[in-house]
Amino acid sequence: MCWRRPSGSRPCLPGQGRAVTKHLLLRLACRLAAVPLLLGLAVALPVWADEQLTLPPPSVPTVAPTLAEPVERPLSRTEIEQLIDAQVEARLRAMPRPRYVPATDTLPPQGAILIETDAKRGEFPFSAALSGFVQLRWLEFARSSTNWTDSTGQTYPVTNINTFNLNRFFITTAGHVVDERLLYNITIFGTTDNGLRAPIVPIGFGGFKWSEAAMLAVGMTQVYVTREWPEAPAWQMGVERSMANTFFRPGFSPGVFAKGSLGDRTLFYQAGIWNGIDGGTLGTLRQGTSMAFAGTSWWEPLAPFGLGYGDMSYHRDPALRLGMGGCYGRTQELRIVGGNPEDTLIRLSDGTPLNRPGALGDGTQIDQFRYHLASIDAGWKYRGWAVNFEYYFRLLNNFIGDGPFERNSVYDQGGNGYVSWCFLPRTLEAYGRSSVVTGDYGTGQEYGGGVNWYLKKSRQARLTLEALSILRSPAQNPLYPYRAGFSGT
Repeated sequence: MCWRRPSGSRPCLPGQGRAVTKHLLLRLACRLAAVPLLLGLAVALPVWADEQLTLPPPSVPTVAPTLAEPVERPLSRTEIEQLIDAQVEARLRAMPRPRYVPATDTLPPQGAILIETDAKRGEFPFSAALSGFVQLRWLEFARSSTNWTDSTGQTYPVTNINTFNLNRFFITTAGHVVDERLLYNITIFGTTDNGLRAPIVPIGFGGFKWSEAAMLAVGMTQVYVTREWPEAPAWQMGVERSMANTFFRPGFSPGVFAKGSLGDRTLFYQAGIWNGIDGGTLGTLRQGTSMAFAGTSWWEPLAPFGLGYGDMSYHRDPALRLGMGGCYGRTQELRIVGGNPEDTLIRLSDGTPLNRPGALGDGTQIDQFRYHLASIDAGWKYRGWAVNFEYYFRLLNNFIGDGPFERNSVYDQGGNGYVSWCFLPRTLEAYGRSSVVTGDYGTGQEYGGGVNWYLKKSRQARLTLEALSILRSPAQNPLYPYRAGFSGT
């Protein structure tokens, strides 16, 4: 093959066209062969460049230096004890603690509840609460006479008194056992007023409470007759119960009693049968089978009357209380006062003990008699003011002993009254009080007043300052500021 050459060019030589054709074909083949390589480089170069742009910079791994494991030193004895104490304290904090239930305006304190099981979870029904009461007293008595004469004609001295005493203390455990309605109350009661004869007396009860309307119990308790007598010392208006109440009331005795409330807690009652009006003194040595029957009831028609005589709780609405009580029993006359410091001797209205030889005439001696006592009471509270009174009627008759007796019966009567104003609600209260006893053998009376300071705005802590004028006291008891026949301040 020979290319036509343009005009004016040299003509092809023989064989020269084939050589040129081979040369051109060879060059074309080389160029075509280089195309894939060039394409590969063109594609590879951008990819490699992108990879270089997106790759993170090289990092040099860091190797933490290997440390030797520390060797723990042994704990000292002090450190071990501190660890043990901390674990014990943590465990104690996790245990349920006793809770204290204080008094309210209408209910006394339940005390520190030490344990209370849950019968619904299958636990044995049991609860125990601890409470107490302490009364410290300073008593100074300045006589206004030097002696007094009893019904037998004997003369006795009147002395001055100046004493400090632990007047009363109570330690009480109460709760339920076996059944939530089966209640118990065990109290240890004592005083230092009797000096070396300072007694520690157990009192209390066990009973079954069906509801607020009825509880039946047996134990060593007060013989319920008057209003002031069953009222606990912590809730009294002054330093003590009145002279009249101390003269007329019975004492403590074993017995069985019932108590409760009716009519939506407006009508209350407590009544029972006891060994005697002071049956705790004689115990099983008492003669005969006669018992003492006693009870008291009261009505609160307007509002809950609350604890005590004063209105430290400041009633917003008037509260009224009306009550009455009575007692009957054939009684063996006591020769001496028993171990319970609340026990009293039955006395005539001049202070002469009924069991004293010659009390009812020369050569007479009383062994047994019948005791009749009736009482009525009323109280009112409103906006810090309170007025309360109680009146007593007592008849002693059917005397048995060495006679003849100058009287077949002895009748006495008397009462007490309180007026108070809590001028700083729940804190400071001023009051006046008086009582009188009159009968066949004379008349005795007292009048005075004082101030109550309720610490922490609660009845549970109280400081009382009181002054009394006493004229021919017919009552006597070491816990009270009364001595038979004494007159003074």
